[in-house]
Amino acid sequence: MNNKNSFNHNNWLKNNDNISLSVLDENGISIYLDKKGYINYRLSPNEPHNSTKDHKSLENIFKNITGVNFDLSAFKERRKSNDEDYVEVKLSITPEDLKLVTEDIFNPFSKEEFILQANSTYKLNNFKPSVYMLLDYEFKKELKFHFENSAIGKLILHLVNYDRQRLYWIINWLAYFFQGLKKSQVALVLLGEQGAGKGIFFNEVIKPLFGEDFVKTINDKSLNTNYKGSLVENTLFFNLDEISAKSSSSSVKNFLKALVTNASITAEKKFKNLEKETPIYGQILITSNELYALEIEPSDRRFTVFSTGGNLSHCNFLGYGSYETLADSIKNELESFAIYLKNYQVDKEYANTAMNTLEKGNLIHQYQMTNYKPIKLTKLQTNVIEFVEAIRSRNWNFFNIIVDEDKLQLKNEIFSDLQHNVFRVDNLLPAFKALYGNRSFSTNSELLRELQKYNLSLFGLHNTQIYIVNNEQKSFFNLIQLPIR
Repeated sequence: MNNKNSFNHNNWLKNNDNISLSVLDENGISIYLDKKGYINYRLSPNEPHNSTKDHKSLENIFKNITGVNFDLSAFKERRKSNDEDYVEVKLSITPEDLKLVTEDIFNPFSKEEFILQANSTYKLNNFKPSVYMLLDYEFKKELKFHFENSAIGKLILHLVNYDRQRLYWIINWLAYFFQGLKKSQVALVLLGEQGAGKGIFFNEVIKPLFGEDFVKTINDKSLNTNYKGSLVENTLFFNLDEISAKSSSSSVKNFLKALVTNASITAEKKFKNLEKETPIYGQILITSNELYALEIEPSDRRFTVFSTGGNLSHCNFLGYGSYETLADSIKNELESFAIYLKNYQVDKEYANTAMNTLEKGNLIHQYQMTNYKPIKLTKLQTNVIEFVEAIRSRNWNFFNIIVDEDKLQLKNEIFSDLQHNVFRVDNLLPAFKALYGNRSFSTNSELLRELQKYNLSLFGLHNTQIYIVNNEQKSFFNLIQLPIR
């Protein structure tokens, strides 16, 4: 991680002995030459560069700031005299005095703004560390920061619904990236109602820590572009906000997967015809007010999913009384929090390992329900889904449509089992046939395999218990472990 003064910002002077350039430097001005022959200048180190060939206007600007006359005529074409001989004008600044920049890059691992190349040209590094990245590692003697009692600590604890294990997963994940700017292979997903604090976390904590210019919010609208390379470049932190899993195309889904785990991506950029490999430096935060915010496959290792606490207004904004007061408290703590992150003992493996949570399991289940494509008829698929949901939700009324007198014992057993939050394995096939007819599955095992495709946690053999019924051992699925939605 960057130490104080470790980033050589504004190192534009090619020759420190050049008097003219030194005058500009003393007044906060910097200039360089690009490969098109334009002068690029800025009037303070914190401004973006402007490009110009209007050298006369630039001379006037420099004189206005420094009080010194500058001659930039060397950047113009040679002028003809009356006898058509070329003459040279004595120059104050020549093209040779300036660093020649051939390419703009974004490299958070470089310690210089102007990066010297082997051919004596330079690359301009558009990365600039935030003020919080440049803080010293060590705590000042007078600095005492109690994280869990801080506004930032209380906010993050609220965002994980007051689960301390989840709280420190986020801190470890965040510190890992802040210390080395090496992104985790896991994205953090926060699901919760509007006003829960997801926005204030990103806007008031993440943005200033990593730099306002280098964080980016991506939504469905911004994803609807052919220039996905432009979405990725020059970014240290992504907030994927309210991405719709249901409406996303396969290309968008593949792009989001690559964003989390890939070191680079091949994608078009605006105003550039050719596709080019674009490095991906950014850490990923996904936020949504919807429970089904994204598709997660059963084998996924990319996402840690947490549900948040409720609207901050319902808890008096964590005791701070208002959004503004909470935001101000966070702002006042940022320096201390940054130093806390720098000193945090990071577990690298933990930072790159997704937590398996109930919320993630629900998203996986939704994916399975949406993407399951049975070999048999669609009607049968619908029947299986109805059957699964009826058992999972203990919907005894669903089984009340069994009216055959020969099935009365079966019906009574189902009602009794549901009241005790169980369902006996032997009754799966008889119940299914009683509801949908005999032309479906031949064996209990065949039906069970189909049910497991939809809800393995319910119909897996690990979720069975043995009870004695009428002096016989019977195997039952346990329903009480599964919350009803």
